[in-house]
Amino acid sequence: MVSNSLKVLFVFSLFGAMAITLGGYKYTKEAAPPYPEKVISPDGQEITNRAGILRGQSVWQKYGLMDNGSVWGHGTYRGNDYTATSLHLLGQYMRDYHAQQKYHKSYSELGQDEQAALDRLVIAELKENRYDEATGQLQLTAAQVAALKQLRQHWDQVFSKGDVRNAISPGVVNTAEERQDLADFFFWTAWAAGTKRPGKDLTYTNNWPPDRSVGNDIAPQAVVWSIAALLGLMVALGGALAVFFRGSFDRDLVGLELDQRVGEKLIHRPISVSQRKTAKYFLVVCLLFLLQLLQGGLMAHYTVHPGEFYGLNFISDNIPYNLPKSWHLQLAIFWISVSWIGAALYLGPIAGRREPKAQGLLVDILFGAVVFVAVGALLGTAAGVKGMGGPWWFWLAHQGWEFLELGRLWQILLFVGLVIWVVLVFRAVRPNFGKGQDRWGTVPFYTYSAIAIVSFFAFGLFYHPGTHLTIADFWRWWVVHTWVEGIFEFFAAAAIAYVVTTLGLAPKQKALRAAYLTASLALFSGIIGVGHHYYWFGDPDLWLAIGGVVSTMEPVPIVLLLLKIILDSRHSMTATQESFPYKWPMMFLGASAVWAFLGAGVFGFIITTPMVNYYEHSTYLTMNHGHTALFGTYGMLAIGLMLFSLRGLVKPETWNNSLLKLAFYGMNGGLLLMAVCTLMPVGFMQAWDSFVNGLWHARSEAFYERPLVEAIGQWRMIPDFIIIAGALCLVVFVVRAMQNLKPAEIMDGDPVEIPSAEIGPASAADQAAPTTTPA
Repeated sequence: MVSNSLKVLFVFSLFGAMAITLGGYKYTKEAAPPYPEKVISPDGQEITNRAGILRGQSVWQKYGLMDNGSVWGHGTYRGNDYTATSLHLLGQYMRDYHAQQKYHKSYSELGQDEQAALDRLVIAELKENRYDEATGQLQLTAAQVAALKQLRQHWDQVFSKGDVRNAISPGVVNTAEERQDLADFFFWTAWAAGTKRPGKDLTYTNNWPPDRSVGNDIAPQAVVWSIAALLGLMVALGGALAVFFRGSFDRDLVGLELDQRVGEKLIHRPISVSQRKTAKYFLVVCLLFLLQLLQGGLMAHYTVHPGEFYGLNFISDNIPYNLPKSWHLQLAIFWISVSWIGAALYLGPIAGRREPKAQGLLVDILFGAVVFVAVGALLGTAAGVKGMGGPWWFWLAHQGWEFLELGRLWQILLFVGLVIWVVLVFRAVRPNFGKGQDRWGTVPFYTYSAIAIVSFFAFGLFYHPGTHLTIADFWRWWVVHTWVEGIFEFFAAAAIAYVVTTLGLAPKQKALRAAYLTASLALFSGIIGVGHHYYWFGDPDLWLAIGGVVSTMEPVPIVLLLLKIILDSRHSMTATQESFPYKWPMMFLGASAVWAFLGAGVFGFIITTPMVNYYEHSTYLTMNHGHTALFGTYGMLAIGLMLFSLRGLVKPETWNNSLLKLAFYGMNGGLLLMAVCTLMPVGFMQAWDSFVNGLWHARSEAFYERPLVEAIGQWRMIPDFIIIAGALCLVVFVVRAMQNLKPAEIMDGDPVEIPSAEIGPASAADQAAPTTTPA
């Protein structure tokens, strides 16, 4: 029985946090940088217009250039940030224009005093907002007009002839008209980044990117709210720990004797028709996972040797950098999602104690739909990158948003598939929602988390190609961050609670209340914490306050989860013993909790405060957080749930722990080496360079071609190889497991008998014995 206070906390955390964050949408929409109806010269001549800028935005999207660079810091991390580079070039071009007009010399030929005078003049020109809201016209100075024309020439050359040093292949954008529209779009993002908002001493992007040559430096608001964020973190952590210990969450297993026999009983129980059919989901998981790792390895090679792959021209000529980047991200979402889908379908008959009629057929149909969507999305993305999307690019090819590259049709079909998945799960667990059943129990809690996963994925459908860049990105982050760092943590807490209670490693009431506490805190901080992605993307400085303070609290539930696991492990050492049938599934679930603390908590926290994020944003420190949080936390959770399911599906005598041991240490050890020895040091170097020289330089070839950066990139082959080797062990294990599945003995409508865990008071001798922690 969950206490009323925990129920209230859970409901408020979910719906209260949504209300607060959606309330911020109103201010975001009002404050978004305007698309000028016309951009005119001092004499009134039209230079470009709203339609041209939006066409350029579509060009940026349909060719998948967010996976070849970034705008306002959002996108891939190898290659230019197109905003930062454009803004810096505008400053250079404008200084040269004024130098020629005033001194008949180039800027570089001027003396120090003359250069300083021109620097002040150019910064003042850039900062002044000449947009007329009444007419919708943006008037440029003569220097800005000349600079825009030069900027068009620059990007025309880059996207026609290519820029191998920045991983851009020749002929990326097909026509000169598209390249001009693209340049105008980049100019608009640079204008918004360098021009002050009306009535504010901040640019539309809150002074981002850092570049003192154009007058962009950190704002006082970013400093003040960073101080408030650290204060909020300490208060929240102290309060959470007080609740944790005052509520005796640390003593949930004290004085109890856990049931060590359930695991052995579970692996010998018969399986149903639908459960056996879930096995093929896990084979697809492994194949998608392996393909994703190979794309990551290719990208890592391109990072050090752009446009080249060991002399194999047919690879480098036909697979540009943004194709493996697009696939790498999509495949991560696909294989993790497919694992969770398969595991939930396997657990359904167990939780409902009955095999629903025709469940096996429906599992097969859903499987076919999942494969169809995955293949269609990947092929469509490849066509989009190659410029083959045509007028239907947004629907069938590359949608243009990082993590949501798949065309809208595939996105809708994936959403429909997730809805069908929830329906299949619910029809299996429906007895738990009957009259007299506890609607707050472990099975309902797990079901609610599955419903939340489907519901929050729908926010990615709230924009279209013509949506304002800031608004589209607002909704995108509701999937990329809120879906992942809020709802996924909710699902993780529910899944772990169900697994440990099913295996007799904790009493239901104790595990459930801990899950509700951690999930509630994760939902509140994770949903509102999406605001730290809104600092610099044309959103109001409101998000420096809300996002800065609340997002730093995201590690709090992760700390509680890890603390809970460590304290409980003193009493549940059974799970780590070699004789325990579910040791390796539990090891992966434990690794997920550790990576949640390290990847999502520590590595996420160090880049979250506005003061740090201002210089770190769009560097390898973000990539380090992304890899360790997504793969480390949710990838390991997906593997753990897959292995938990397979342990009941595979004949016990054919189970091979040796392969799983190699897979566990290979993937976790390789990920740790990659994070600590490659991504993190490069990220620190980039943040330093961003502070000293500006982000445009930290994202330029001058940085990536530093000998130390290249050496670290070369060394990354070692952790990559270790991860891939571990993944191969997992694939071999799953392939062998598929050959040794139990026969289905439970047919449609038959009851499913599951051994109940018998947890009771420990004997006096057991309670007196000293507790130890596992090695």
